[in-house]
Amino acid sequence: MTISPQEMQKLWELVKFSLSKRFSPESYKAWIEHSTKLSDVIEGKVIVSVRNNLTMQWLEKNAKDQLSIIFRDVLGEGNELAFEVNQTVFENKVPIKATLPKIGDLLVQAEEKEGKMVKAVKTACLNEKFTFDTFVVGNNNQIAHAAAQAVTQHIGQEYNPLFIYGSVGVGKTHLMQAIGLAVLAQDVSKKIFYCSSETFLNEMIDSIKNRKTAEFREKYRKLDIFMIDDIQLISKWEGAQEEIFHTFNVLSGANKQIILASDRPPAQIQNLADRLRSRFEGGMMIDIIPPNYETRVAILANYNKDHSPPLSLECLEAIATLVEDNVRQLIGAYNKVYTYAKITNTPMDRITVEKIVGVDQEAARKKVNVEDILEKVADAFGVTVGQMKSISRTSSIALPRQIAMYLIRDILNYPLERVARALKRSDHTTVIHAVDKVNKLMTNDHLLRTQIVGIKNSILK
Repeated sequence: MTISPQEMQKLWELVKFSLSKRFSPESYKAWIEHSTKLSDVIEGKVIVSVRNNLTMQWLEKNAKDQLSIIFRDVLGEGNELAFEVNQTVFENKVPIKATLPKIGDLLVQAEEKEGKMVKAVKTACLNEKFTFDTFVVGNNNQIAHAAAQAVTQHIGQEYNPLFIYGSVGVGKTHLMQAIGLAVLAQDVSKKIFYCSSETFLNEMIDSIKNRKTAEFREKYRKLDIFMIDDIQLISKWEGAQEEIFHTFNVLSGANKQIILASDRPPAQIQNLADRLRSRFEGGMMIDIIPPNYETRVAILANYNKDHSPPLSLECLEAIATLVEDNVRQLIGAYNKVYTYAKITNTPMDRITVEKIVGVDQEAARKKVNVEDILEKVADAFGVTVGQMKSISRTSSIALPRQIAMYLIRDILNYPLERVARALKRSDHTTVIHAVDKVNKLMTNDHLLRTQIVGIKNSILK
């Protein structure tokens, strides 16, 4: 069937509309909007013309998979996508002819599918930016990333429940939502819902007040994938634990997928019912540790490519050096430097970046005192400040004490003698031993490192 140039143009506009939802506005305008054009669709082949080799390289690297999926949805299987540099089609309005089966029907179907996807993402409470494509994989998260991708292919079968834990800002929420978006891209009819434990509690309370408990339970127990964030917070609410326990059993019994995220593993969630703890531990538990230097630079580079003009590699390396533990803080530091550079029109270098980012870090430290650190550590390990200052040498007291010494040195940069006095120690060599021990433990024990980083982030929040 030969279609008119107008119909071909409409098809390409639909494809571009879909791409505009998948890429940042900067990337879409720079590489797609006016730099690409559908040239031909013949049996088994789709040809997209581009303005130059640079555009073709960017599309091959960043957009080919997305385009292949879109054309597969519209045209069916078996169509190979190819790019060609052809400036002529952008200079002259050459009539384009192609053979497509029922092009009008296909366009309508594609538009309907796009609308369904947008609605499904909104209903599931997902952020469309949290995809696998925008998740930077490094040594700190590659196992979690692989497990998450496996879940999308075997819903409710492998790794159920999937329990992801790690300190604040390491990408747990991003990875959870990437699973949801990937599953919806495969099957938009899947019932998926993401929420925090606090949202779950509030809905549960409202359902009781309004006598709509049956509707509340129906909502959660008919899901294909249930994702709940900050699950450690349910330890405060017995009623929520009871409801989640029964919801867990219903979903698990029906081979539906459950995904949980926490700032600590189940064994360290205080006041969590044993029956819930055993279920949380019955699937796949994976920790995500803070990114190393190379991964932090990669995260910044990935974020940087959508900004124009981008920051230099020197600036990215400086930010990655200054912000070590939290991806949110890493992006926040980038935004501050980028905004400063844009507003003041000042060339950025390492020294300037260190001044901009260092001001924030110093301001946060000035608000912290020794008692803040002691109280946070004591709360995290279930001991009292008095016990940490006591002469007790039992491991349950000694380890929190050593971690408190480490954090006082790290955050406040106190002299050894002053740290010793804060914990009622007479010998500063005790502090040296504590700091060395904690450093070694953090190198070898990812779980403990995650916990200590979480304590530090909560202190500096």
